Amino acid sequence: MKLIFSTVLIILSLSSCAQQTKESQNTTPTTMDIKAILEDDPYIDQLQKYDYGPEYVIRVESSYTYEIRVNDIPMATRYSNVMGTIWYPINDGILSSGEQIISVHVYPRYTDKKTQKEYFEDPEEYDFKLWIEQSAWVDGGKEEPKIVLYYELPKEDENGKEIDFSQLRSHHKELTFTATVPYTLTGWSESKVFKQKDSVALEKRVVAFYEHYRQLMVDKKPVELEFMGLKQAYETSQYTYLTDKAQLFKDRKEYVRDFPNEEFIMGKIEDYELRFYGDNRVLGLVFTKDPYRGKSAIAKKYLDKRGNGRITYYSLLLHQPKGSDSLEIIR
Repeated sequence: MKLIFSTVLIILSLSSCAQQTKESQNTTPTTMDIKAILEDDPYIDQLQKYDYGPEYVIRVESSYTYEIRVNDIPMATRYSNVMGTIWYPINDGILSSGEQIISVHVYPRYTDKKTQKEYFEDPEEYDFKLWIEQSAWVDGGKEEPKIVLYYELPKEDENGKEIDFSQLRSHHKELTFTATVPYTLTGWSESKVFKQKDSVALEKRVVAFYEHYRQLMVDKKPVELEFMGLKQAYETSQYTYLTDKAQLFKDRKEYVRDFPNEEFIMGKIEDYELRFYGDNRVLGLVFTKDPYRGKSAIAKKYLDKRGNGRITYYSLLLHQPKGSDSLEIIR
């Protein structure tokens, strides 16, 4: 599960907080022992420590909107008028060394939070540039990044004809690069392949999972939330090279201690669509309306220390492991 933060204007009203409290009082979830996410974690002892930990990052410079996937897992989504350069870590899409597939979808820019242009514009003024950078942790330090892939919007099509950007509504490109990592993860590679024709039934299952997860957030159930994502947490620790068992347990204990004291409101799960990822082995819900378009349908709203409104989007991607009938969190 990847956490994505966004600045927004939020009013944490008393009525909203009261409604969340009412939701919590209407349920009586069982209490799980913290041992389930500590010494009883079935994955924690599988973590491997490596002397060399390569990290890969996508760097995007563009005024356009875009969606980028690595091995068909969403890594970068932007539907806003925010300009500038953004970096996106992508090790979570890399299961092992070898060729990696990058899917790039670019669309016209937004002029404000809710208004999107119909077509692309003058390429001399508006462009899209992408870099894949590799660095690594070595002996506690970070290597200088090196570029392993560069791509920008072409000015000509495959036949050498100049592209008329004033009539272009979208651009798609498949790219590849070779990654070298010390780990090998199962991820979603052996999971059930879902069929598009079953979308209605699958959407009900995914919505039910999201609603359950949301309710655990409302009820302030940190142990249950951590337990739901133990396999995903193991793989996250491995591809980020955060493999110190004592530190991981310390972080989990602090989360269990502190989470019930957090003040927030969970957004409603509405105005969403079902997305298929990971070669149809992974499912997720994303918002379809601006200004939250393309973001995960699990959202936590809160005020930061300065009183500014914030939203955290929980990128809850689900799969059905081999030999299982249930959906589980994988990213």
